[in-house]
Amino acid sequence: WDQKRLSKAKILVIGAGALGNEIIKNLALLGIGNIIVVDFDKIEPSNLSRSVLFRERDRGRFKAEVAAERAKDLYPDLKIKPLCINAVADLGLGLYDWADVILGGLDNREARLSINRNSFSVGKTWIDGAIEVLSGVARVFSPDGPCYECTMGEVDWKILQTRKSCTLLSRSEMLSGKTPTTPTIASLIASIQCQEALKLLHGMESINGKGFIYDGINFYHDLIGYKRKEECYSHDSFLPLNKISNSAKSTTLDE
Repeated sequence: WDQKRLSKAKILVIGAGALGNEIIKNLALLGIGNIIVVDFDKIEPSNLSRSVLFRERDRGRFKAEVAAERAKDLYPDLKIKPLCINAVADLGLGLYDWADVILGGLDNREARLSINRNSFSVGKTWIDGAIEVLSGVARVFSPDGPCYECTMGEVDWKILQTRKSCTLLSRSEMLSGKTPTTPTIASLIASIQCQEALKLLHGMESINGKGFIYDGINFYHDLIGYKRKEECYSHDSFLPLNKISNSAKSTTLDE
């Protein structure tokens, strides 16, 4: 156990909902030193029953901001920055390159695909989590193996046309009482994600290119492997990166 290594670690967490709450909580308790949280959603009533870092008084606030505040309560030495932006449209490759590991706590395929392509563009590993009622999956995707896009089938590409939750529920349906997940499965899957990140940070072997599948109703679990698709676009890389001192704040497009 190398706590100094963990205190220097840099983690990019994308999604601050049920999974994101558990991920951020675990990272804080592990003593991870640097975290950036990305989520543009605000806290709604449906979030309160399954998000450990949110309170009733937080309704209407940005998820990322509240999650960052509560994480600091757990680990005061934590350097954590919330970004209330759209991970697909507004998150640049710089932060992907900054991170040692990227953790996804997402509820739609569009964002997953964006994270997948951006992570692979700069040669970084990302750990995906998905949950549904009492079941879920945690998957590790590294540039030297199969990626998220490699796992997508025809149905996934059709669903990609709409931004809905893992169970295909719309926002109005969730607000009306239809719950797409439970806090127990969020806790379980996020724990697996963080444990794999912990192994990666220590230089240990992870479940790269594999998924931990858990069926809570039948208490069934398995580790499945994925195959790389030769014609997968997500494997395109920008490496090696040529870093310059210019800033986006002070550089024009012409320059």
